[in-house]
Amino acid sequence: MKFKFLIVALTALLLQACGVHYHVKNTQKQIYPISADFPADVTLSNFYKPYKQQLDSIMNDVVAVSAKEIQKGKPEAPLNNFFADAMYVSAKVKKIQFDFAYTNYGGLRTSLPKGNIPRYKIFELMPFENAFATATFSGQIIQEFFNFLASSGGEPISGATFTIENGKATDVKINGEPINLEKNYTILTSDYMINGGDGGEIFTKAISKKVYDYKLRDGLLDYLSTFKNKNQILNPVNDGRIKLK
Repeated sequence: MKFKFLIVALTALLLQACGVHYHVKNTQKQIYPISADFPADVTLSNFYKPYKQQLDSIMNDVVAVSAKEIQKGKPEAPLNNFFADAMYVSAKVKKIQFDFAYTNYGGLRTSLPKGNIPRYKIFELMPFENAFATATFSGQIIQEFFNFLASSGGEPISGATFTIENGKATDVKINGEPINLEKNYTILTSDYMINGGDGGEIFTKAISKKVYDYKLRDGLLDYLSTFKNKNQILNPVNDGRIKLK
């Protein structure tokens, strides 16, 4: 048995010793520019054409009609309010429990056009696979959370109002009521934010967190479908939910 093992071991060493080892002798770099003048690969284009046609038919579908171009801004803006309201309404329909909604201003990646809004614009607005999430804070910490929003000049929110004064949040109201220090408050946001994204270190102070199997993008589309189904025009406005003093 030992003899057989020795033969196998020697054979392995011999094969390793006889193995060919390659080394890079030199490299050459060359840029291949790709432009409209670059000849098309007919075989490749014929391969993906059916898939592209199917995808285009989905992405070019009109999901809503807007009365104007919807842009973001600070302390609030139509796009900010649309996005946060869409989160609020769609999550309530899904029976998610929370007090108010918030998303990060940096996550609003593009404006929405006046007139027809094709589905692909919602993918441009929300290109990430972020999911709905909630975080619960004590009443003592929730003022600190609003100060976090005020320190950036205002962020998209729904279900709450406040005034920015000297970089701090004053006159904070959640669903029309002042903060109750003896109460816990649950914020609807994204999994990205509760994990500390975009400066969200405040979420480390949350009492509890939960992520839902529901994408923010799907929430936006569900919200827009209510306008389309009722033949209503989308027209978000500034409503004073965040004021400057």
